[in-house]
Amino acid sequence: MILYVDAHCHADGYSPEVIKRFINESKIAIVGVGMDLESSVKIVDYSRISNYFIPCIGIHPWNVDKVSEKDVDAVLSLSAKVNCLGEVGLDTKFVPQTIDKQKRIFKRFLEVASERNMIMNIHSVGTWEEILNLLREYNIERAVFHWYSGPQHLLKEIEGQGYFITINPSVRFQRKHRMILERAPLDMILTESDGPYLYRGVNLSPELIPLLAEEIASVKNIDHKEVRKIILRNFQKLFL
Repeated sequence: MILYVDAHCHADGYSPEVIKRFINESKIAIVGVGMDLESSVKIVDYSRISNYFIPCIGIHPWNVDKVSEKDVDAVLSLSAKVNCLGEVGLDTKFVPQTIDKQKRIFKRFLEVASERNMIMNIHSVGTWEEILNLLREYNIERAVFHWYSGPQHLLKEIEGQGYFITINPSVRFQRKHRMILERAPLDMILTESDGPYLYRGVNLSPELIPLLAEEIASVKNIDHKEVRKIILRNFQKLFL
């Protein structure tokens, strides 16, 4: 029985045994995302671990300067084995110098997602509105904005498209992200770790998801079990 959801995890950073423990002992469904060809291949391989491991393949916008067109082709060739593309997207805050190549690669993923009605697990730092417009342009029906800390006014539009956002354990100390949690309705929220990732001295990991659910319950002033129930329902709606 699954109790929790990690909708964005760099699972290739953990051994298969650790992923099994997260799923079987901690009762966490794991959505594993790829960042390049190597990690995407590994993520697809990990899909054999459990029915509660959801594989996504992609090229992270931070990595586009390191990949060739053959790498993009190779990642996309794996798309027949999955139902989710990610981590993909655009980033003008940390890697503005590669934005033209980012857009070319992202649009290739958008084309495949549109043709095959695939889920998109999105990185959108500094490009939230542009990505929302692109998702509409390509008629993407299912998407999740990972670690959303963008403009609050876009939440209504994201929700209106039927898309989701993820809330990360950093919500305890990242002001913008906490304001998003306060504003966003639970029906559009999923939980994530983005682990394994050291962020502001905190080791982000799926193990933090139960505590994150409690934090969300506290902010929303509802019962912890109700938060679990709603987030599981959101997860099933998007991924299952």
